[in-house]
Amino acid sequence: MPVESALAEPAAHSEITTGLRDALPFVFSLLLTFTLIGMLGRRHGLDLPSMVVFSGTVMASPLQLTLLETPAHLLNAFGVLVSALSINLRFLVFTLSLKSSFKGSVKSFVPALAVMANAAFTLMSIRKEQGPVSRPYANTVCFALYAAALLGTAAGYGFASLADNGLMEHVSVVIAIFISASLGKMARDRHSLHAQWIAGLAAAASLLWLGDISLMAVLAVTVLTSYAYDRA
Repeated sequence: MPVESALAEPAAHSEITTGLRDALPFVFSLLLTFTLIGMLGRRHGLDLPSMVVFSGTVMASPLQLTLLETPAHLLNAFGVLVSALSINLRFLVFTLSLKSSFKGSVKSFVPALAVMANAAFTLMSIRKEQGPVSRPYANTVCFALYAAALLGTAAGYGFASLADNGLMEHVSVVIAIFISASLGKMARDRHSLHAQWIAGLAAAASLLWLGDISLMAVLAVTVLTSYAYDRA
């Protein structure tokens, strides 16, 4: 029994290290996206606890962007609740599709699955092609990405208090760019970081040279460059 424990400990460390390495590009992407969402929440007058709960329970940047940009008189608590429950039904589908690949009882994976993001599902789906998904690996990717979303929201909210009005006017557009940039990768998910960098640099160049952010120009550059990169 002690021998088995001694062997299991290095294996767990290896799974955690692998999980951190796999999650790192997505952590970067989520930090950027949710920082911008935190800034947008501040601009709309929401308090920090509300924004953290909002990100922690929904974990869907496109829906959050839509809700934050919806006029206040068109929103109500019931509509927000239904939207959140609907979008989170995807995690039930994700869990069912991964269930047979878990190494051990599904119950032991519940904490990780409760905070699973889209990127975590992607990583575990890739991982299961190589063998069973272990609990240390699932915990690492799920909690790392969840923490990135919460940290990004809080950081963006704090930064918004220091940003000038000119920058804040572009927040919602920049969020749309970074979300849409994920579509520009055109192929494997590991290229997501590449697409995010292209979108960010294109947005900065657009603001510098044109004095404004041209959404269509940024998306066109992102898609075309990512397509060329993936075809190379």
